Amino acid sequence: MFRVRRLLRTFKPITLKRFMFFIIIIVFYLIFNFIEDRLTPNILAIAETQAKNIAIEVINKTVKEKIAKDVQYEDLISIHKDTSGQITLVQINTIKINQLEAETMLEVVNVLRDVTMQGVSIPIGVATGSKLLSNYGPEIKVPLMPLGTAQVNTIEDFEEAGINQTRHRILFEITAYMRIVLPYMDSQITVKTDVPLTETIIIGDVPRAILDFKH
Repeated sequence: MFRVRRLLRTFKPITLKRFMFFIIIIVFYLIFNFIEDRLTPNILAIAETQAKNIAIEVINKTVKEKIAKDVQYEDLISIHKDTSGQITLVQINTIKINQLEAETMLEVVNVLRDVTMQGVSIPIGVATGSKLLSNYGPEIKVPLMPLGTAQVNTIEDFEEAGINQTRHRILFEITAYMRIVLPYMDSQITVKTDVPLTETIIIGDVPRAILDFKH
């Protein structure tokens, strides 16, 4: 009888420890599933939106401050008219435009490299999707990676600016790619923005397209 009681005394603590260990494993498993099934997709979606917004903002700012501020319409296009005001000749400085495209590509690549090094931070409360918890919890750092180089194309836009007047705008269509990296999940995002380069008002009849050489 004494031996049986002694055996039970030694058996209960061991069984309790195993039971608690089993409960802890289950809790961690449930937490992991919650993070993987609900939080990770939310984090990925939020990170994509933040990354796009940040990238578009820095691209626009960089092009305006480092490229567009020194560009005049006459640097790129010369429009010649006859005595009646009709356009007789359009001269396009393709060398200058190609140079600006190359400079813009390098600037965009550099600024995106800096942005991706910082990554994006998302409060854990926002990732839960709960309005009550949106301002609470630690921030999750989501890594970003630049992918390849940027693509820069020159495009144009015409809009009416008054009676017999047309605003001709020249823009850079910029496309870049980034990758969001999360455990067990990643995503490639495309960032696309049109940045105004320069513009002018043309009086009289305007051809349907001036920058045909780019198409």
